Amino acid sequence: MRHVFRSSPRAVLVFLLFLAACSGRCRGCPPERHEVSTEAGSQSETAVNVSNTGGQQVVMVTYNDGSKDPKIQYTATKRTVLAGASLMGFSYSTDGGSSWTYGGKVKPLADWPILWGDPAATSPFNHQNFVFVSNLAVPKAKYPQGGVVSQGGSNGFYAAIGGACIARSTDGGKTFKVFQCVTNQSHFYDGGSMAASPNGTVWAAYVDVNLNQIDVWQSPSLGASFSPLPTPFPGKFMVSHPRLRFDAGSGTLYVAARSSDGSVYLNRLSGLSWQQPIAATFSSELYPTIQMSDRTLRAGPQFAFDVGAASQFEKGDDTIVAEDNVRLLYTRRDPQTGRLYIAGSFCRLDLSACFDAPEWATGTEGSLWHRGDTFNPNVRAFPGFIGISPAWRGNYTTRDSDPGGNKVSLQQGSLAMLPNGARVFLTFPLTDPQVVCSDTRGYWGDYDDLQFAGVTESLVPRFVRAFTDSFKGCPQRTTYEAREVHTGAAVSPE
Repeated sequence: MRHVFRSSPRAVLVFLLFLAACSGRCRGCPPERHEVSTEAGSQSETAVNVSNTGGQQVVMVTYNDGSKDPKIQYTATKRTVLAGASLMGFSYSTDGGSSWTYGGKVKPLADWPILWGDPAATSPFNHQNFVFVSNLAVPKAKYPQGGVVSQGGSNGFYAAIGGACIARSTDGGKTFKVFQCVTNQSHFYDGGSMAASPNGTVWAAYVDVNLNQIDVWQSPSLGASFSPLPTPFPGKFMVSHPRLRFDAGSGTLYVAARSSDGSVYLNRLSGLSWQQPIAATFSSELYPTIQMSDRTLRAGPQFAFDVGAASQFEKGDDTIVAEDNVRLLYTRRDPQTGRLYIAGSFCRLDLSACFDAPEWATGTEGSLWHRGDTFNPNVRAFPGFIGISPAWRGNYTTRDSDPGGNKVSLQQGSLAMLPNGARVFLTFPLTDPQVVCSDTRGYWGDYDDLQFAGVTESLVPRFVRAFTDSFKGCPQRTTYEAREVHTGAAVSPE
């Protein structure tokens, strides 16, 4: 690939040496991949939480867990899901992600007999023994006689899902029990995202497909029930999963989602009131389908954002602080080649304005050039600490190693600024290429997650990326199931 920097050669060299030291590439590339779950059946789609409690770090990954379950029955063309079924599976690691313990599945309630995926997770910083996870759910009132049946490519859950259930752990993410289920008149919820303030306010968000609006639920303190907030994008036709982020520095909750006009909108919460929404992107993809050599891959939400420290650089004798506390990556389609590529933008902390960041792109308008589709972006920020500089990580899926075939890999890098103020997004491989093992509908896990996971002994920030994993091969693909599909994780730097 070709990297284009808008800076002097000396500044570029300094930055490259710095990035190499931080990324751990001198110790091997890509970082070591670890198996999170290889239970019999399929696991896909991930959300990650990192807690430090009881004198140890607990890295928890929750995922859609299709492990063998008599309540989930498959034929080559049909899936029947009975009361008592759960996709809310999880695994945890206490050694930094090197080895994992399967935690099992969270049991559904009698009044909410099925838990059915789209995982989300969060934990309050000052109470890290508490971990919350979320799944879409089927209420008893919408549970059909004979179970939820999907056949011939249809999805019976479109009519059965009527909200979501939130489970809670009090041991850092090693065990969970359903805490509360939420619903807006049994409307169909999709997606799921969670965030928490340091002192224990917890939020969960979903897209209400019936009303095309984002529903945000708030628990004001640990142990308090969740109740609905006003919708953050009134009057807008919202069509994607939402994303929540909390900024501890300003004490502000942020929400993002894509509307029907192709823009990703942002808003922030002040007290119990939302402020004015702002469009942070343009012409973004929704849920594109990628045509591979002999199969399709259905992609999920195509945007990610986080809130963190603004960039700083020197111009003359003055230090300039850029207004880029909120940074986004999103997927667009290249009008020249038809390929998907990642684009970037950033916003001021108060969301008074947003700006394009073409240097963070992976397409014809940016600084990286790829031969294959790039999509499914993630973004995470580390706010910095005494003696440790802030850091931003972005990663995405790429077909660059096999642009006309069935393989994809993950790339990761820093959303950074050079000493002269030029923005760069220099990436390195996070995983080796693997074959996409989608079912015949194209499903292989709609989204995955990236989280900050502490610092190394040399005070370098670490990030854990959990993802759908088919490194064991793909011997079988049917309408609603594919094997082998599991979950993996990579920690960088290694």
